[in-house]
Amino acid sequence: MRASHEHPKDGLRLHSTNFEAVKNHLSELLKDGKTYRLNISFWRERRSLPQNSLSHVWYEEISQYLVSRGRTFADEKWVKRAMKHSFLGYEDIESMDVVTGEITVTQELKHTSKLTTGDMHHYLSKVESWAQSIGCLLTVPDNCEYRELQRKQEE
Repeated sequence: MRASHEHPKDGLRLHSTNFEAVKNHLSELLKDGKTYRLNISFWRERRSLPQNSLSHVWYEEISQYLVSRGRTFADEKWVKRAMKHSFLGYEDIESMDVVTGEITVTQELKHTSKLTTGDMHHYLSKVESWAQSIGCLLTVPDNCEYRELQRKQEE
């Protein structure tokens, strides 16, 4: 039912060619008499592994650049957090105290793993632009996904 590249957390990709299979699967679920919540939204691909790999190359390059200019605290982990703080921001997370039942809301940095490929490209563009503004030129392989998306935007 699910293509090998689709992960359960990503949901089910519905299109005209697999509608009957989805209908049959849902019919099987409904036989037990339980009710289910079904949410439908437009399919957007999650950020890709090549995008994630490039971001980590860039965090390391930015770290090396900053350290070479005296910012010894700027390791790759610090750079990643600073970039996400500056260019992704935060999301509210609800937590419940299991003893008191009290619900609290805290903020947590957004995760790149939850971004679409387009959102991740936008984030990477901001990181690259900022790095250039401080004189740090980042590696962008000519045949990488980031460069290909840049070319498509320029068309």
